[in-house]
Amino acid sequence: MSKPLTGTIALVTGASRGVGRGVALGLGEAGATVYVTGRTLSGRNPDLPRLAGSLEETAEEVTRLGGRGVAVRCDHRDDEQTRVAVERVRAEHGRLDVLVNNVWGGYEGLHAWDERGRTWGAPFWTQPLSLWDEMFGAGVRAHYVTSSLCAPLLIEARGLLVNISFFAALRHRGTENIPYFLAKGADDRMALAMANHLRPHGVTAVSLYPGLVRTEGVLLAPEGAFEFSNSESPQFLGRVIAAFAGDAGRLERSGQVLVAAELAEHYGVTDVDGARPRSIRAEYLP
Repeated sequence: MSKPLTGTIALVTGASRGVGRGVALGLGEAGATVYVTGRTLSGRNPDLPRLAGSLEETAEEVTRLGGRGVAVRCDHRDDEQTRVAVERVRAEHGRLDVLVNNVWGGYEGLHAWDERGRTWGAPFWTQPLSLWDEMFGAGVRAHYVTSSLCAPLLIEARGLLVNISFFAALRHRGTENIPYFLAKGADDRMALAMANHLRPHGVTAVSLYPGLVRTEGVLLAPEGAFEFSNSESPQFLGRVIAAFAGDAGRLERSGQVLVAAELAEHYGVTDVDGARPRSIRAEYLP
């Protein structure tokens, strides 16, 4: 298999498992050196005992697929830890070609199935106030801080910044979790605003929507909770980002909200099982 991203330096946040791990694998498969951050360096995260996955495992798999994986423990709720992680990339390479802001504390209640998960679709006044901080502090703010620290390195490389978002930002469907709805919308607007700042420097910034992803947490959901016929592996999103990163004309899309399945159609990307998932955009439009 060709390695079109050989020599590319990437940073994927929140890559112990789930979408972040899949993104790292997709980039590694294309030959990139991928720095992966998260809280679980090895073993299991005691806060999420039901979910397997660690940074060391992700980095090893990135390397096995033909890239180079580098595990960096980092709690992105702590700005200093984020700074240290970014400084390591700077010291070792002096540039960053791809930043994928994926880390997201907002799903932890669902994975732990505690009060936050049990009240996910309940009226907002009955939900724990901590949901707001998890969506914005361990999500939107973490994306902003990481982007701010990485911007000079991205400018050096005329690179690519991707915020992983979701269709929940498109409209409020009555039962949507309000902090979740607002946070995903904020991620989209952040990508637009950052694109305006970065475009003169040749840096592309976008927001990217997956469909239903077969993450470890989703696969633990009760039987019948999801219909998987049009679902995506986590690695599918990584393959799509790898294809987009290799597109010399990507700057024309800067500031846009993109859909992984639609980009896959454009670039001819398939999932690990050979399938090409369909876009679910129509399910979320008014």
